[in-house]
Amino acid sequence: MASVATFGLSKIEIKKTEETEDQYKTLGMTYQDSCMLTQNEPEVIDHYAEESDVPVVSVSKGGKVLLTFSIMDADVDALVELMGGTKDLESGAWNAPDVNPTVELSIRVTPKSGLQIEIPRASVVAKLNGSFSRSGLFLITVTATVFKAEDKPRIIARPKPVDA
Repeated sequence: MASVATFGLSKIEIKKTEETEDQYKTLGMTYQDSCMLTQNEPEVIDHYAEESDVPVVSVSKGGKVLLTFSIMDADVDALVELMGGTKDLESGAWNAPDVNPTVELSIRVTPKSGLQIEIPRASVVAKLNGSFSRSGLFLITVTATVFKAEDKPRIIARPKPVDA
């Protein structure tokens, strides 16, 4: 069996969960070294009998899977998509919401090489992360928590398409 090394990043695309596959879109460039797919440690519960110091049975629950990344050139439309609020049609300004909305999206991560990762359903929380200095940059930091999807696996890893 051939080995597959997945590395680099070509693009991150999002769409609303109810939209079709052809509606994936990018929201901007991803800041260097900011894209990470991680899984928390599983929770293991050991059950013991009074008569033994050794567990009789262990039950485990998988850890949460998180995708985090930062967008370095977000525009007003990206702010509305990720953080809610409205876009003023006259001025083009973003008006932040008073209450953070619940945002659920489908996300597709395409690497330079290896496996493309698709998350059919994720709860997305975005935050402003701006540094106004010579060495800083205004970023939108995104954390997506993988949720169970209807009629699909929660994560799909497939060979990167040739045209991607």
